[in-house]
Amino acid sequence: MNCWKTINMYKHNGDQRLFIMSVLTMLITFILIYVPAQYLFATTSFYDNYFLLFIISLWIMYPLHKLLHYLPIIYLKNKVRKSLTFKYWMIPIVKIKVYEPITKWSFIIALFTPFTVINSLLIVACLSFPHYVHYFTILLAFHVGLCYSDFVKAKNVLTAPNRSYIEENEDGLEILLHSSKS
Repeated sequence: MNCWKTINMYKHNGDQRLFIMSVLTMLITFILIYVPAQYLFATTSFYDNYFLLFIISLWIMYPLHKLLHYLPIIYLKNKVRKSLTFKYWMIPIVKIKVYEPITKWSFIIALFTPFTVINSLLIVACLSFPHYVHYFTILLAFHVGLCYSDFVKAKNVLTAPNRSYIEENEDGLEILLHSSKS
């Protein structure tokens, strides 16, 4: 296989820029969702019960997001490395890397699974429990911000040829193509 393109997100975009864009994405998402939700549920009074459950949901959001990245490619056990560590003994850090080439569309599906599943559940929760729409919109905005780096990766991978393969290494993503035989 030949390398068609190497993408180092952190070197190209910078850690600070990715973080700032993620936070801005969270804020914009919250504004765009919370304001219409206020009008949609104007007759509903909001409750502040279950605040501890809300905090736990924020804490669990990242590991759940990473788990949903892994589920579509779970059948590729030996091609994917995963690790779980804790920062400050309470913040879970989950790393999932594809160390052997997988198809472009498997990688895309793995990228978009958390976005579609978690956001769909949170939108249904907003509609089902209107008294807690403020909690769900905060969780939804937080999750969309978590997905920002996935969108950046997807933008780069979607431009690759259809029969390409994706691999992750220390330098970032590598988009590989089968070498043609002469």
